[in-house]
Amino acid sequence: EDAAMEGADPENVSGASDDDSDSASEDDSDSGSDSDDGDEDVAMPDESATAKIMKLERRLESDPGDYGAHVQLCASLREWPSLRRRLRDAREAFADRFPLNETQWREWISDEVRATKGRRKRRGKVVGALFERAVADYQSVALWLGYAEFSLDQGWDVPARRSLYERALDLAGLHFVDGHKIWAAYRAFELSKLELDAKNDPPAVAKQEEIVRALLRRQLAVPHAQLDETLSACERWELSRPTKGATIDPAPVAKAKAEAAARQPLERALAAAEEKGDAHTLAKAHGAYLDFELSSGGGGGTAGGGGGGAAGSARARAAFERAVSATPTNAQLWRRYTDHLDHVVRMHTLSAAAHERACRNCPRDGETWAAWIRYHARHRLEELGAEDAGAGEKLDDVLKVYEECEEIMNRGVLSGPDTGDDALAIFLAQCHVVQRCPRHSALEERLEGRHVLTKARETLAEFYPGWVDRDMALPRLFADAFPAHGAKIWESYVRQGVEFGSDGPRGLDGEFKGGEYAGVAEAWIGYADHLFENASRSRGNENEDGPTPDAAAASSARAVFKSVYARANLVSAHGRESGQARLCRAWLDFELRRGDPVTYAAADARAGVVLRRLEAEDRERRLEGPDPEEAKRRRRANDPNYKGPKGPGDGARKRKADDDVDDHDGAGEDGAGKRARTDADGEEKERRGGGLGADPAERAAKYKEIFPDRDRKTAFVKNLPFKCSEDELAAWFDARGGTVTARIVKDKATGRSRGFAYVEFTEEGAVQAAIMRDGEEFQGRALSIARSIPPGENQTRGERREKAGGA
Repeated sequence: EDAAMEGADPENVSGASDDDSDSASEDDSDSGSDSDDGDEDVAMPDESATAKIMKLERRLESDPGDYGAHVQLCASLREWPSLRRRLRDAREAFADRFPLNETQWREWISDEVRATKGRRKRRGKVVGALFERAVADYQSVALWLGYAEFSLDQGWDVPARRSLYERALDLAGLHFVDGHKIWAAYRAFELSKLELDAKNDPPAVAKQEEIVRALLRRQLAVPHAQLDETLSACERWELSRPTKGATIDPAPVAKAKAEAAARQPLERALAAAEEKGDAHTLAKAHGAYLDFELSSGGGGGTAGGGGGGAAGSARARAAFERAVSATPTNAQLWRRYTDHLDHVVRMHTLSAAAHERACRNCPRDGETWAAWIRYHARHRLEELGAEDAGAGEKLDDVLKVYEECEEIMNRGVLSGPDTGDDALAIFLAQCHVVQRCPRHSALEERLEGRHVLTKARETLAEFYPGWVDRDMALPRLFADAFPAHGAKIWESYVRQGVEFGSDGPRGLDGEFKGGEYAGVAEAWIGYADHLFENASRSRGNENEDGPTPDAAAASSARAVFKSVYARANLVSAHGRESGQARLCRAWLDFELRRGDPVTYAAADARAGVVLRRLEAEDRERRLEGPDPEEAKRRRRANDPNYKGPKGPGDGARKRKADDDVDDHDGAGEDGAGKRARTDADGEEKERRGGGLGADPAERAAKYKEIFPDRDRKTAFVKNLPFKCSEDELAAWFDARGGTVTARIVKDKATGRSRGFAYVEFTEEGAVQAAIMRDGEEFQGRALSIARSIPPGENQTRGERREKAGGA
């Protein structure tokens, strides 16, 4: 009973092997009921395990997006078969939030196979649905082979099993190294049918032989690592047949061999990157592979044979699927994949699925969600007819499109974007949905109080305090969307308590006070520019070059500059100079463009004087350098090896700065594999006395005693851009309701960054979230992120991943 699936290792449901024979599984009586199985009558978890499980469940209640907590909860529940139902619920919640990897899917499937022993009907419903979800998440050869074995266990008919194998060949069968396993399983299935036909239906043998030959010809046209072995197997099979046929076509085989040889260097680079285990190197190797496939039209064959056109597109898709499976949290890679599907392949089902998968893999990247919103809006409006989308009879359809995109937007915002820039990207994409409608003003009227601009402003002000829209994109869009209130909208960004009245934008009254950019120079400049342009247009003083000079219009803008130019506490959104200097420069530029010699002279007497003073102070600071004592203090503050004043015996223990570090992740680039001590560590060591000791075990025990929580809540970050600041790095991470402190390790002699840092969190969940972002780009470089390891602990990469809750 259940011979096909029960005979397999439940931890490794991987499908047929190369020499798989296709024997039908024995029928089993569906003795079990179709209802959900209850928890087994086995040992219940002990008190410690129960407390751990409940703690993880509480963590997920407060933060459903905590990937590490999902992983740990499923692992903890899996240890206790009596909690099978809770495990299933936990896995469903996990899969609803994140795509599971191959190992997680195979564990889930094997557990359900075990749970449905003796009940094939029940297994068909439960396990079959899981396989469909699994192969939709990732194009895994092992999962497809397991699905094929499942079809044998369930007694599928021949057409259904062929259809399944063809689906597997579509992309997974093009895997250069492992794709041959699917071809071998498919061939074993057809050969098994050939043997059955020889016994039971001799007239059908000739037709079945041609089916086998056609399958072999298709495989020989696909470049793969085992092409010579496939050719030898084909020749042996032909020699064994009583009726000889023409299986081998020399031209496609020669082409496939040449293309296989061209891919071998790329495969070696991938293998080396996988062995190294560095996310940045692996992403680079996959990027080179993608460049090759796209430049060559996708390469030679597909599952259907041939090259170029649709065949090339399939091979490029296979390369993309392989890349996103290896680096699933690489948002730039997903964006490249969806762009290829949107603009080259142009199949809605493929694009829609890829965008959804991208957002589940990179839920905190705003541009990933924005790309999905833009694609969905474009596709749906094209379905309606772009030119007629604003017609009255179709306005309800346009509103439906807006609501569909709004649902995607809400999912993106609730996923917790990393920064205000990420959240803004999601909101701006939704704004463009309104603008795409030719009669967007009519659509805005139908939106009533749900306008995306209002929601965007309130969300950014509440959840990203201190964040600044550097380009002032949202205020400009807001003012353009509500032209009658444009001036007040700009004023509400720089002053609190601006009243809009009953006809103003909804949502900006009541408890919302505004004034979030009161100290930002660019917001005041934007306010002044809007006042001038709006006043000029209202007077009809506009030509093809823009508004013409108008004394009244210029005076309103000038009044804004006069009111704030003397504020020394202004900041610039771009940070290249002080906000005061930025605003004074903007006032002088305004007078050059919109004023006259008299008004420029008046502005120069005020703003010009301030600007020249600020520039002179800046030059003086750069020429003289910092005060010697201040420079010494800064060097010590940035030097991880500085231990404070010498004490008794310090001279005897003196050694080089680079020697005074502990191992962390082994040797790395730019000394990034070394862990440096901080000033605080040295002071604490002297206060407690005795240091950490020389013995590694003693050091680890002492470190845990002195700092019990530090490394549990600290991430080790490598491959940093050398020009990034500690504030920029800290802002890139998600604090999860707590705080983040970044400490970039710098060279003792030069004060320059050594390319790695320690990032400390007050919330442990934030550390888990940070580790899940390993491989993501920050200022153009892919970061390597791992949990910090205390001195004296040497762990393997796999042990560190297990500790971090990684998959």
